[in-house]
Amino acid sequence: MKLNSILSFTVLLLLLVGCLPEDIYVEEEFLYEGRYQPEALMVFPTDKDDNGFYHVDLDWNREYYPYFNVDVEADKLSRDESIISARFDTDTYWVIEDSIAFTIPLYSPFLGLQTFQGTPIPVRDTIVYLNQFKGTVLPVVQNNTRIYFKENQTNYTSRRVVGPFPPELIGDTITLHMKVTWEYRNTFIDKEFVEKFIVE
Repeated sequence: MKLNSILSFTVLLLLLVGCLPEDIYVEEEFLYEGRYQPEALMVFPTDKDDNGFYHVDLDWNREYYPYFNVDVEADKLSRDESIISARFDTDTYWVIEDSIAFTIPLYSPFLGLQTFQGTPIPVRDTIVYLNQFKGTVLPVVQNNTRIYFKENQTNYTSRRVVGPFPPELIGDTITLHMKVTWEYRNTFIDKEFVEKFIVE
């Protein structure tokens, strides 16, 4: 009778242990008060000032409105393959006042103008106007798509283009919001990050 009880208890214990979910490996440094606390970082092309603002110096002498890149780094959560993505938003928008115009070179197939390497030489240019975009409201960062990170040795990295900026935004303080999502083994962790920069 005592042997049957021990055997039954052992079988029951093995069944319970066998039904527990697999352990999920998470780096110990990301555990805080029993919750996962990974971090992410926006890396601007300049350093912060004493007030916590980035001053982004843009080249206003080009034929198009300037822009810059923000590199993004995120912590690794697990040894398993994870999917890490981010969405961006901003508090600053601008309106396309006039139609967008760009220049297209025109070639003459019958004149045969070309370089020694065989590259065609344009005979003249024409300007194409895209009037349908007049009045379009644009954010300074694309906020309707998600960027995905690629895995490196120590972390995950990605990049987001910020801009273009019209000259009216020179001197403005702009807020950039980033929401990073860590996804692994049907677990999702969302964290939000905010940085401010001044266009110069």
